Amino acid sequence: MTSTSIGDMAHTFMLRRQTVALKQEAQIAGTELATGRTADAAQHLRGDVMRLSGIETSLTRLSAFQVATNDAAITTSSMQQVLANVDQMTQTLGSTLLNAGTMGEAGTLSAFLQDADQRFQSVVASFNTRLGEGSLFAGVATDGPALADTDTILQTLEVAISAAGAVTATEIEAAVTTWFEDPAGFDTIGYIGGNATSAQVISAEDKVNIGFTARDPAIRDTLMALSLASLMHRGNVTSSGSVQADLTRRSGELLVQSHSDRATLAGRIGIAEARIEEASTRNETERSALQMLQSNVLGVDPFEAATRMESAQDQLETLYAITARLSRLSLVDFL
Repeated sequence: MTSTSIGDMAHTFMLRRQTVALKQEAQIAGTELATGRTADAAQHLRGDVMRLSGIETSLTRLSAFQVATNDAAITTSSMQQVLANVDQMTQTLGSTLLNAGTMGEAGTLSAFLQDADQRFQSVVASFNTRLGEGSLFAGVATDGPALADTDTILQTLEVAISAAGAVTATEIEAAVTTWFEDPAGFDTIGYIGGNATSAQVISAEDKVNIGFTARDPAIRDTLMALSLASLMHRGNVTSSGSVQADLTRRSGELLVQSHSDRATLAGRIGIAEARIEEASTRNETERSALQMLQSNVLGVDPFEAATRMESAQDQLETLYAITARLSRLSLVDFL
């Protein structure tokens, strides 16, 4: 009868290998017992992973949609907050300027015009709000402000009024209106952002347009109304008290009118917000259903996993006992 012997070193390596294998088996079974899912999907599904691959692809796509809807929701909410802030700053200013221009009292008029100039600066700063690293109302040009500073706008308007030879209130207002409506005026010098962003994909079926910029007519008209009051405050356009009063009154009228335009803009943003929320809800419902399906596909029998873990632990304890026994053997024990 032929016998095969194993050297001490080889025997040691064999025991180590068996120990590692049993530890791994116990760890895998324990993980499966804790998570309820298989640790080896390919083996569990007998190599048929097409269904699982489809589920995981859909979940990855839905994760991207979740990021898109979250970003879009934050963006539109921030836009609404800016519009609310502008409304708060201009809510009573329109009627105040209207009344001040009608009364024409110089001291009162000067105080209200100074307040209007300061609010003009605050409104411009509001539309230059940044969200994270991007400018909120600057379209695709997110790396810079949406609007030029008020000094640049007002100085350019003063040049335009002088070039037009405007002297009366009607002529000055016409020159200001022309500059704000001229593509080479406000759209080039006042608005320094970029084109509106394209529609954003928020689900497999939906896109939403949130490309609202400071070039929007509702915002432009608000700035035009405030700039008239600021021009009167600077005093470089006219020294006539009656012209100043007329333009202050007109500034108030335009500011009151712009409130409804901003409300319409807020409504458009609100429609986008509703679509984003609906898409987010549908995406989350589909995500939950796919996660349940994935759990069913990868699920393991907890009793079977517990049995394998216990068996591996028992074998490991036996192997430790044998190893300890063998380590105590010596030649003296046989003499």
